[in-house]
Amino acid sequence: QLRGAGVGMQDKLLLEVKLPATGAWYEFRVPLDLTVEQSARLVSQIVARCEPARYEASDDVDLMYCDAPYAGQQLNPNELVRVLVGKGALVDGSHVALV
Repeated sequence: QLRGAGVGMQDKLLLEVKLPATGAWYEFRVPLDLTVEQSARLVSQIVARCEPARYEASDDVDLMYCDAPYAGQQLNPNELVRVLVGKGALVDGSHVALV
């Protein structure tokens, strides 16, 4: 399990992130005040550092919903994680894929 660094737990959202290339799942706590794009890049960088033989970081990454009712849809890269939580589109433990 991998965890992002930063602010207190109350200011973060727990995400289960799948890396489709390997099928592996990772657990991250992402800061609520990052955009989806910033969160995806952070996750990409951390996975690349921890799994260099399996994954190479990219700035051209997105997060895609794995859970119904949004499964298969990409998250808006410009949206703040906090806004998606407020809308109920993301909750602690949401499953997303790094694509």
